[in-house]
Amino acid sequence: MRSIFRDFTHDFFGILNYPKEKWNDFWVFYRERHPRVLEEYMFKNNLDVTLLAQALDGLERREVDRLSQYWEINGPIEKTRVLKELGRMSSQLHLEREDFVIHILGALGRQQHLIIPTSKGNVVMIDLLYCWKEKTIRDFLSVVLNALDDFIEYSSINVRHYMHGSEKAERLERIFECIEKKIVGHSLEEKLTIVVKLLHKYVDYYNWTGFYHVEKDSLVLGPYVGEPTEHVKIDFGSGICGQAAETKRVCLVPDVSKESNYLSCSARTKSEIVLPLFAGETVIGELDIDSHFQNSFDDLDREFLEKTCRLLIES
Repeated sequence: MRSIFRDFTHDFFGILNYPKEKWNDFWVFYRERHPRVLEEYMFKNNLDVTLLAQALDGLERREVDRLSQYWEINGPIEKTRVLKELGRMSSQLHLEREDFVIHILGALGRQQHLIIPTSKGNVVMIDLLYCWKEKTIRDFLSVVLNALDDFIEYSSINVRHYMHGSEKAERLERIFECIEKKIVGHSLEEKLTIVVKLLHKYVDYYNWTGFYHVEKDSLVLGPYVGEPTEHVKIDFGSGICGQAAETKRVCLVPDVSKESNYLSCSARTKSEIVLPLFAGETVIGELDIDSHFQNSFDDLDREFLEKTCRLLIES
């Protein structure tokens, strides 16, 4: 069986060789060793340099040291169990396709696992620190199997930027059905949080996904996933978001560099779509999505997102 399961926690435990005041320096080195995974981890958890420093400051050396000692003794046993089960599941996981790997790392204890699309396939990253804090580490096989179940679902509906036509339409419809189920019984604010996470997870070219609330004649940032933004308040008419709120129309921008009214959030943003949320005829909020690719959004995206916005208000 190909090597789909790798333990990189020794890289994370290198943090113990640094004094606490130098843990930011360690993270820079650590991120260089695992750039794509840790970049996505920071996006998913809305971490900029300042918030990362606060998160690292909140980690306890004693807790990381205890985890290191535990994993040194029990890690080999847990990994043997996992490898045996992966071997048993090889046909179910279609290992011959070589479209995913499982990496065990340490991070900030924010979430148990994360699925990261890369140019070479998908990485299913498991945060050992989260497992330690939540005490799921003592049944690590279940942690891995839960992550794999999530990946199997993800791989069946994930939309990549090169997809078009019927395949893309079918997958967007399945994402919509997933959203429809997940938001049942929640408040509007909870629904917004659920939706941004699902959109960011399942559509790989939705690189910043967030909602704005309307307060008087301004847009105020609500739930989002992606790089922290300085645009936490936007006046109507200002930028693409303010333009969409003022005109009450969807704004689909294939190339933001050609827009004189564009408010830059990230140098990597190449295209954007903004959709107003309506209560009757009144705009009460917006869904804003940025992509790192030009011409990312087509009519299928627009129809899917408009339907999602209506669902949030009507459900």
